[in-house]
Amino acid sequence: MDMWLIPALIAGIIITVISFVSTLKIAKMTSKRKSENDTPLSETVEEYATMLNPIVWVYAIFLLFLGIMIFYYWSKAGY
Repeated sequence: MDMWLIPALIAGIIITVISFVSTLKIAKMTSKRKSENDTPLSETVEEYATMLNPIVWVYAIFLLFLGIMIFYYWSKAGY
């Protein structure tokens, strides 16, 4: 078994869960819409528009995964 398999699976599962939950929330908001016009944005979305973007979450998870791997190799090499 390759040493990258378990960390890659963990990161993939985290990304999949966040994407699935985001998709369910968007589907629920779309089904609640009763008119053809867009619904007004909530205050949370207006204040934290960037943080609710799934792409930002994927980058954050990737950078966390990368940081963990760098720290692992640094501690293993003993520099």
